[in-house]
Amino acid sequence: MTTLFTINKSWHNSTWLFEQLMFASEGDSILLLEDAVLCIDSQVTLASFVAKCRSRKIDVFALREDTRLRGVENRFNDIELVDYAGFVALVTQHDKQVAW
Repeated sequence: MTTLFTINKSWHNSTWLFEQLMFASEGDSILLLEDAVLCIDSQVTLASFVAKCRSRKIDVFALREDTRLRGVENRFNDIELVDYAGFVALVTQHDKQVAW
């Protein structure tokens, strides 16, 4: 059973995003949207987060429209930008969704 974790809140310190990983397991996905896409600008911390996700076989996505609206540039090859149709596809590909 796979889960799509959607994270929409801005993070205030580096541990916040890592805490979400405690609930994710292999085959799950994480989608950053709304203010959560702001973390893409923090290269050092996010690089560590993405590396942990990759090692645990957890895919990370960000909503393209939210990155554009907030002026955030995706500098990570391991974070795939998806549009709203991609968001819907992610929801249908997973057994359940958990919103943070």
